[in-house]
Amino acid sequence: MSATPMIPSSITSERLPLGAVSWSLFEAGRNPFVMLVTIYVFMPYFSTIMVGDPIKGQALVAAYGQWVGWIVALTAPLLGASIDRIGPRKPLLLVSTAVMAALMISLWWARPDGSGLGITGVVVAAVVINVLFGYTEVLHNAMLAQAAGQRLAHKASGLGLALSNAISVMVLIFVLWAFALPGKVPWNWIPAEPLFGLNSAAHEPERIVGPIAGMLFLIGALPLFLFTPDMARSNSPIGQALSEGVGALRGMVGKLRGHRDMSIFLCARMLYVDAMTAVLLFSGVYAAGVMHWDTLTMLGYGVLLSIFAALGGILGSKLDAALGPKTAYRSKC
Repeated sequence: MSATPMIPSSITSERLPLGAVSWSLFEAGRNPFVMLVTIYVFMPYFSTIMVGDPIKGQALVAAYGQWVGWIVALTAPLLGASIDRIGPRKPLLLVSTAVMAALMISLWWARPDGSGLGITGVVVAAVVINVLFGYTEVLHNAMLAQAAGQRLAHKASGLGLALSNAISVMVLIFVLWAFALPGKVPWNWIPAEPLFGLNSAAHEPERIVGPIAGMLFLIGALPLFLFTPDMARSNSPIGQALSEGVGALRGMVGKLRGHRDMSIFLCARMLYVDAMTAVLLFSGVYAAGVMHWDTLTMLGYGVLLSIFAALGGILGSKLDAALGPKTAYRSKC
């Protein structure tokens, strides 16, 4: 029986530097988009109200998810293979963050009658946001070792997951209190009408989550650009870095035959991420279109799931440190 990898308590109790905490906050700021827009509020509104036919709405969501999957699958590995040769991650990460936040905010103009940002506009915005989301994952993860070091990477990663879900819980509760519950329950601590004069008949409470997600993303990203260390600029031109990245990818694929464990891991991760993405894309639109859940029910469901996910992020970090990642994953399952 192989020995369980143990990490000294002095390492597990060591405090994260500011750059590593800032790295985790970026993840936390990005996650509300998934909760508010992709799963629980906006996309169910888009597929059922804007499109007007839940089946056609689900088909459009499936189509944009497929486009995103193909684009990211064909381009993200090249970005990952090339970024170390390019050097700094922050410039491209800054551009991606700005474009994503602007497109999230633009979802406010996705009116139910199709005026403003129409159905095609929403689909295009969703494709661009999610492709850039994949790119930011590559760039953000590439900064982890620089931000936290190998010894504290598990703590920064666990903190990012825990903060992501904790902030999502708070945001979901705020949206419940401020927009979903007003006018529907006679409780004194709930506003009589949606805050900011939002019009429920125009589905403004559902549309406002786009700007909320965009602003939270910008706020969460700011510390990373200020405090997280970046790689030094290399002397390689971008064209040369991309060419060398292509060569590195070809070399890696050629070596997979001799590395069975690596091949199994990559295939397993591909299937796992694909299944997880399908759940994220369709759980909300399915619940709204087939089970006829309203926004209030969806938000309550999201709060419960996010609470358990936040606890899982904290527990997962501790199990990773004590047992190792593979054993920790088995114990959580």
